[in-house]
Amino acid sequence: MQTEKYERYRIQGNSMLPELKDGDEVLVTPNETYQIGDIIVAQHPFKQSVVLIKRISELDENSVYLIGDNPAESTDSRTLGKIPRKDILGKVIHLLK
Repeated sequence: MQTEKYERYRIQGNSMLPELKDGDEVLVTPNETYQIGDIIVAQHPFKQSVVLIKRISELDENSVYLIGDNPAESTDSRTLGKIPRKDILGKVIHLLK
């Protein structure tokens, strides 16, 4: 029997408004299949202490293109480029209240 591993992350900033707001907490599960529209957590490509919580807008076999729901407040693939799939930490599956 395999047990799912969940991680909890807190939203910092306004890049995912109106879906997720600053201070919200989300539950994330690794090893999911991903599709356009999913919100995922990924390792920042240049800052190891930072993770990105963004929505997939494009994907291919090796990478994803991430964008915030509030583009004016988001640092995402428009400046960082595509994120390698190996840097995805998991998919947001639940907003904790």
